[in-house]
Amino acid sequence: MAAKHQQAERGPTSDFGILEELYPQLRRFAAVVADLDVDPDDLVQDALCETLRRHALHELDQPVAYLKRAMVNAAASDRRRKSRWKSLLPRLAGDSRSADHYPSDLSDLEILAPLDRAVLFLVDVERLQHELAAGELGLTPSAVRKRASRARARLRAELGPNLSSVPKEA
Repeated sequence: MAAKHQQAERGPTSDFGILEELYPQLRRFAAVVADLDVDPDDLVQDALCETLRRHALHELDQPVAYLKRAMVNAAASDRRRKSRWKSLLPRLAGDSRSADHYPSDLSDLEILAPLDRAVLFLVDVERLQHELAAGELGLTPSAVRKRASRARARLRAELGPNLSSVPKEA
């Protein structure tokens, strides 16, 4: 009887089965949405914990979209919290010389808000149509198009004229 119960918990419609299927996709998404100093696994776990406090995954119509939106919200909250701390740091420490000596190309994406990074990831990397990306992020297709366009423009402006890898429009 216990084996049967355990088998039911691990079926394809159980929370464990759903998470097992979605985890690689969620982790890739988290790696793009999170700031570089945040472990993608931690972001997935935080979003999953918040979601499971409110709902079982099998009760959700679109668990992927719900979890992705939860990750975007968590990343944005984390970024706001860090921004507040950064604004206080000059008062605490006079000279901050802890710059990254080996910056990553991904650090260039940190100039964008987590939601904008999420939009660019879904539209430009995952090649989702604007309508599908909008559904996953809880936005309208028009908002996705505008955010993607503005994020690309911001990257082009910030990274300079010698950058050729940011497309003008997808």
